[in-house]
Parts: sequence; C-alpha cells; structure tokens
Amino acid sequence: METLTDQELIDKVLSGQDAYYSQLMKRYQRAIYSTAARYLRNHAAADEAAQETFIKAYFLLKSYDSQYRFYTWLVRITINLCHDAAKRQQRYVSLEEDHQLSDSHDPLENVIQNDSCQRIRNEIDGLPNDQREIILLRVDKELSYEEISRILKIPLGTVMSRLFRGRKTLMERLRNVV
Repeated sequence: METLTDQELIDKVLSGQDAYYSQLMKRYQRAIYSTAARYLRNHAAADEAAQETFIKAYFLLKSYDSQYRFYTWLVRITINLCHDAAKRQQRYVSLEEDHQLSDSHDPLENVIQNDSCQRIRNEIDGLPNDQREIILLRVDKELSYEEISRILKIPLGTVMSRLFRGRKTLMERLRNVV
C-alpha cells in the first residue's frame, strides 16, 4: 500500500474523498492523545480532547496552511481544547498511573527507573503552566522553538526564556528530591 504524505491526504479529503481522513487520524492519534494526557492528566478527558481535536480539525481543514507541518497545526488545536477543558474543570487532575514497560529485566532496576520517571513527571507537573507547556512541547513532542512559537502564538524569545526558566526550576527541584 502506498504511503501518502499529509498534504496528499489533505488534498484528497478536501476534494471530497473523506475516507482518507481516517489515515490522518491513525497517523497522529497517539501523539495527540499523549499531548492531551500530559496537559489534562486524566485519561477520559484526554481521550475526549483527542477526539474533539480530530473533529474540529476536519471542519477547519480548509483553513490549514500547508506551509506549516500538519502535526503542528493539530497540536495547536489540541492545546486550545485542553486549555478550555482545564478552565471548565477549574483545576487539573492527576493522570492515572501509566505502566510503561522497561527494557530492563531486573525488577529492582524497573522500580528505580519508574520511581525516577514518576518524580520527574511530578516535578514537571508542578511547574508554572507557561513553563510546563513549553517543556512538554520541546521534550515530549520534540518540537523546534519556531514550531512552539507558532503553536503558542508567542515570540521566539519568550519560548526560549520560558524554556530556560522551566529547565532551571526543574533542575533545582530535582536536586532537592535526590
């Protein structure tokens, strides 16, 4: 089966071949869910936000600017929906414990690794929202500074300064944990 680019799939959908939209959804559903889960820290809310992202993106597809990555555009929609959901909740809730398998076969090493990862996640979750948001986009999603700037609609310098402050705060907090 031939693999079509995002733009080719979008063009097919815009020409009335709606079935191709499911390929775009399959391509990005895990990444969009992951983004929502990191923001909302609740499985059900993240699942709902991911579904809403794809519904909203479908109806806004004509407004997509192909000079930017489609993924970046989807993440922007997801973040907006997560902000709206957080406002409705008036507080964030903790995400259920995610049980990720480790490469190690040593049970003690798994416990140490999981405990360290959980501490880091907790410290990231405790950062101010503007810093946490940038760290998640940069580290979890591996987006460039320019992509983050476009997604959050803030100047590049603001991205860099928030990332710097967030990393500094995170390092200070992690030194105190160890």
